[in-house]
Amino acid sequence: PRRTSVHKRPRPQAASSNHPGGAPPARTMASTPTTAVVSCAVRPTDLDTNDMPRALLPIGGQPLIKHTLMQLVDAGVTRIVLVIGYRGQLIRDQLTSSPELKKVTLDIVDLGDAWRAGFSASLLAARKAVHTEDFLLCTFDHVFDPSIIKRMLALPATANGTTVLVDTSRREPIAGSGECTLLSVVDEDNTVTKVNPAHPVEASGIEAGLFKSTAVLFDVLEELSNQKPYFKFAEVLSELAQRGTLHAMPVDGSAWFAVENFLQLAHAREHAATGLPLLTRAGSSNPPRRSFIAPVSSDPEAITSRPDGISKVIGPGGAAPATKLNICLVGLGRAGQFHLRSISMLTDKVRLVWVVDVNEEQVAKITNQYDCQGTADLDIPLNDPNVDAVIIASTTFLHYDHIIRSLKAGKAVLAEKPISHDPAELTHVIETAHKNKIPFLAGYQRRCDKNFRALKQQMVAGSVGGTRVIKCTSRDNPEPPLEYLRISGGIFHDMLCHDFDMIHYLTGEFPESVYSIGHTYNKAIAEMDDIDTAVVTLRFASGILATVDTSRIAAYGYDQRIEVFGDKGMCQAHNMSESSIMVASVEGYTTPRSEWSFPQRYPQAYLTELAEFVEMAKNNLPEEEPSVMRHIMLEKVTTAAELSYRLGRPVRVDEVESLRSHLPKH
Repeated sequence: PRRTSVHKRPRPQAASSNHPGGAPPARTMASTPTTAVVSCAVRPTDLDTNDMPRALLPIGGQPLIKHTLMQLVDAGVTRIVLVIGYRGQLIRDQLTSSPELKKVTLDIVDLGDAWRAGFSASLLAARKAVHTEDFLLCTFDHVFDPSIIKRMLALPATANGTTVLVDTSRREPIAGSGECTLLSVVDEDNTVTKVNPAHPVEASGIEAGLFKSTAVLFDVLEELSNQKPYFKFAEVLSELAQRGTLHAMPVDGSAWFAVENFLQLAHAREHAATGLPLLTRAGSSNPPRRSFIAPVSSDPEAITSRPDGISKVIGPGGAAPATKLNICLVGLGRAGQFHLRSISMLTDKVRLVWVVDVNEEQVAKITNQYDCQGTADLDIPLNDPNVDAVIIASTTFLHYDHIIRSLKAGKAVLAEKPISHDPAELTHVIETAHKNKIPFLAGYQRRCDKNFRALKQQMVAGSVGGTRVIKCTSRDNPEPPLEYLRISGGIFHDMLCHDFDMIHYLTGEFPESVYSIGHTYNKAIAEMDDIDTAVVTLRFASGILATVDTSRIAAYGYDQRIEVFGDKGMCQAHNMSESSIMVASVEGYTTPRSEWSFPQRYPQAYLTELAEFVEMAKNNLPEEEPSVMRHIMLEKVTTAAELSYRLGRPVRVDEVESLRSHLPKH
């Protein structure tokens, strides 16, 4: 790795950490280390883009990494060894020009492309740069009250030992949370005995991302790196625990948080907008804030077996809110049934208090099954102060009315698409939610699918280089009932809008022009002035070309695949199959079918969508402005695609408003 030293000062001679096998000899350590190792060399998440690595995301006018470094400075750290990797030059340029950091020695270790080995392996690169016997360690996306860091710095020296910050307010398995780790601690001497114990009851708390260690940590990292190319930091902690050299320091109610996903980032920015520091700074009288936990898991098995799939999320008010979110579900048809299933799997987080539907028999059935109230009049639950949020799953043409009434009642809203087929109504909804800072989420569930999220992470990580071509296949199955198709808004606004939203999710871009061709095989659909098969090409200002082929039916099952081609390679997201079993015989190879339809394909995505909405509503965290405002632009993209088919020519998105008269009335 390339190593750059910034603001150089004379350095003490580094102590040798080599030892012949077995445990390293005891070391004489300074009791108050003033060196901290901070790693930015982690694998990218959904928050990272090619232009903006997560470390540089602005919060309160300062990049996230600067908040992290300044907390260390406030606590008394005088030297920071910063390991950078993905988009490292951007991070280096930002920090080396910062006047606030000139009072601290900042040594930068640049991994270049070697960051792909992950956080654990990247720490080894800091070994030669650490010149004190003991040091602090944290990641760039964790922020702590300086009082926590001061307590960690002041801990008595422990030869060959490592101390980890533990939050005992959480003692449950953490599904889908990456490096978030459960620990079992012996209270008498705070020795960690187990890492990720098999039985949750054995857990004492979660690892909170701050450590004080000796070079023994590097020894274990090196041993594991010699055994395997990739390993998690939990494996390092487990090895230290087995040696009896891992100890815990409790959070004890002080403030800390992480910024690892969109909800966490939104809350950090919301807090920073108040003008207060992210956390209590030295000498400040602001009351400290504690961490809380929120469901963001994308692992369907983890969610199914434990409905409270969780990950660390920043926020006020101590541990995870104990109160459940009271929900009103509007519409008990096909979409409503999916939401009922998700609600039934998140009963520790949500409570169904009202259902609304004109079908009295269905209302009676659901109210009896879920022990809730039912009505055909939406105004009744909207006037109920106990209702926190409304899920809109009603008939398509009623969406706008139900959404806008719910927003005006001050309720958080999760709505199935379309928001409205009328662009003026769509804009009214978006502006109402945004202006009043009401959590509002439109149900494009593919954004919550673990495979598509993993695909985006590969793109952000640079696995395929610069994106050049995106190919989407989107074929429904079985063909929807004609009664539904008559009110669906047509294939462009009912099906293809999902694909256009997914392309935007992957690229962050909107196309300049769209060209569509199509055909109708089902005469009944043709009589509706609609088509059942289409191919759409989208051209972007960046040079990206995208295609979508779609069909109302695929005889072999539900077919949704994406391929991304770039200058360095290609990656694909394949279909989900009924099983992973392949049979080989004299007749050849037999593989399982794709899932039959979208209820079988996306149960996990619907569950994740609801779990994330619950946290938005509980903590009053509206979507970021670009995310909620995208719906206005994507409606124009979808309309451009339909206009292109009807006019038989490419249509620029910027000419849509002048061409709307060519559209039929849906």
